[in-house]
Amino acid sequence: MNIFIETYGCESNQYSTEIMAALLTKADHKLTPKDNAELIILNTCALETKTEKKIITRIKELNDINKKILVAGCLTEVQKEKIQAIAPNASIMGTNSVTHITDIIDKIKNNFKVTRIRDNPQLLINQPRLRIYPYIATIQIAEGCIDTCSFCIDRTTKGSLISYEPEQIIREVQNALKEGCVEIQLTAQDIASYGRDKGAKLPSLIRKLSSIPGNFKIRLGQMNPANVLPILDDLILAYNHPKIYQYLDLPMQSGSNKILKDMQRTYTKEEYQMIISSFKKKYPNITISTDVMLGYPEETDEDFGKTIDLIKETKPDIINTYFYSQRPFTKSGPTQVPSWKIKNWSIELDQLYDKIKEQKKDSWLHWHGKVTVTQKIGDNYLARNSAYIPIILKKATAGQTTTEIIEEKPNYYIGR
Repeated sequence: MNIFIETYGCESNQYSTEIMAALLTKADHKLTPKDNAELIILNTCALETKTEKKIITRIKELNDINKKILVAGCLTEVQKEKIQAIAPNASIMGTNSVTHITDIIDKIKNNFKVTRIRDNPQLLINQPRLRIYPYIATIQIAEGCIDTCSFCIDRTTKGSLISYEPEQIIREVQNALKEGCVEIQLTAQDIASYGRDKGAKLPSLIRKLSSIPGNFKIRLGQMNPANVLPILDDLILAYNHPKIYQYLDLPMQSGSNKILKDMQRTYTKEEYQMIISSFKKKYPNITISTDVMLGYPEETDEDFGKTIDLIKETKPDIINTYFYSQRPFTKSGPTQVPSWKIKNWSIELDQLYDKIKEQKKDSWLHWHGKVTVTQKIGDNYLARNSAYIPIILKKATAGQTTTEIIEEKPNYYIGR
């Protein structure tokens, strides 16, 4: 059967897509461009209302042209009835059914409509993979979540925390290296919570992975500051290895302690600032990425002003801005903040972000050192230095090389 997979959302969804692709290929199905596909699999995300609307629109489009559809992923766990209402003939597969994909496709091929939700959790670690990016291995180290953030749907769609055993993760990294990968991206809903269900800790895992022989780099995924705090000193030490990118993905969400408390984030802005300053003291060139949510219920101009102040103090290199939207099965209600006010806040935040980038402009210009080439983009190549700074090269091969940065662009550098 000719199949096309559309993936929405986080790196965990990318991870499950790669597994489905490998299992389908092994079963003699063919992955094709969407125009040639007999069946389209939508691996969905439920995190934001904006993304949900985009997916629902796509389902309607496919339904209107009588295309066979399998809707998979997080949205099926919370909006199954809505999907069935707009596409009565679509098949539906829950987040725990990834390893059953070939059985599901065989039934669809024989013109059966499949609805498979709430399977028992299946371990995705060390499943076969057909990588989206040949030289980058996205490796999930845990499933589910330990936190109860009032706005987040992950606990509903992904379940409680299940950490994979270190030996399983080591084996998957080793297999990725044998297949030619040069960058390992560790992912989970929150990698800082890794091992909390088993008495293990993230820094210990990092050290074990860093000791694996080979020329490769490790990028650590998103961490909840609340779960960084108990392991902070050890985590900073674990970063002190040449195989670890000096890159910290630490969402602040808000600079207001009142809003953080309402969000049930269980850390304060002072603790967030302390984490950032501790990392920067040890690693001055570390790249900081953060998320900011605007329009949370009862957020005021004063609350937003505190977020602006925290950004001015921490000066993150990457700021991802999200508008709050109420999600099913979460504790927080609809926003009371007018949309015009949220847009104005967003403009002010964007202007501050541009100012921070301008202040840091050319900070890497004429830098010279080792980089890891991870992707071919058109006729060029994408490389990353030790701080995960993106550098475009004209000529390169996958792996490590030495580069000088010769030009600065708005979101990347040119290397030679």
